[in-house]
Amino acid sequence: MFGWFKRTPAPQPEPLRGAPEVRRLKTYQAETGYVYQYYFDGWRPAEGGQEYIFAASPDRTRYWAVPVLLEEAGVRAWERDRGRELIAAERHAVAKLALFSAFDERPPAALTAAPIRVDGRLLADILTRLGRD
Repeated sequence: MFGWFKRTPAPQPEPLRGAPEVRRLKTYQAETGYVYQYYFDGWRPAEGGQEYIFAASPDRTRYWAVPVLLEEAGVRAWERDRGRELIAAERHAVAKLALFSAFDERPPAALTAAPIRVDGRLLADILTRLGRD
């Protein structure tokens, strides 16, 4: 009857790392017409890659956590093809530009529906635009 007492709680995600001591609120004007305010909350290892968490607001009143998942398979393939490791600053830049792409392509309500996934193709595209190919 009281079997639900014995259930183990869901595992908690790892704490965020790499957040600056003082958050820097930034602005991005999206192609959708919204002007977003956002800041970087930190990153953590996640299943299948690294998860970068940004807090974003389309209306300057409510901030939502917007996760960007940098898929490890895509990173490893890119590193293997280029013969060098993708450094932390490049990973962060890719996550940030993927966030901007989502701001440009998605309505605000869709930003929190599912993580923004950065696969190998999107990773290579962003790094090419950055001149880091």
